[in-house]
Amino acid sequence: MTTTSLRETKRRATARALSQAAFDLAQERGVDGFTIDEVADRAGYSRRTFANYYSGKEEAIAAVAVERVRQGLVTVPDEDLPMVEWLQAAARQQLSEGLLRVLRELRILAADHPALQPHLLEVQRRIRETAREAVLARADGRVSKIYAHLLVGAAYGALTCVLDGHVPVRLPGDDSEHEDELTVDGFVDLTFTHLREGF
Repeated sequence: MTTTSLRETKRRATARALSQAAFDLAQERGVDGFTIDEVADRAGYSRRTFANYYSGKEEAIAAVAVERVRQGLVTVPDEDLPMVEWLQAAARQQLSEGLLRVLRELRILAADHPALQPHLLEVQRRIRETAREAVLARADGRVSKIYAHLLVGAAYGALTCVLDGHVPVRLPGDDSEHEDELTVDGFVDLTFTHLREGF
């Protein structure tokens, strides 16, 4: 695995703080209920710093999902697992530790504020790109770029049906049971079983 420079670590921490502040404000007040200055102030940065990272509120709000994925991939135990099993563990951990809730909240926000929708599509692309980079870094030359593209495209492509709301997955900690809902574990296991065995 490659190590991340201190500068890059600080850059990512700033991006994470700004996107989290924007997301929190959007949940509290709605997308139109706050300004960029308020985002920057809540995160502890200047408006100029905000402009170095995001083009506007909508981009910052949606970016919270990408930042969650980045942070989550860093914390996945790097056991000696085959690549598919490692990616399955990463997906399970991330969806269980808040990513599913964030994706669902973003979908709700976008329904009320259509200008957010294109940013969600970009977030889906960036999530796949971030996961692909993590797969290639973990493989350290042992798999081809095409393998990484196909594996991540298949796995994270399946996850987009959760973001779109087409496959209902129960939020962790939600004890209510609905007939058509899957648990996070059930969804991840079903997805990766199909990836291994076919459809």
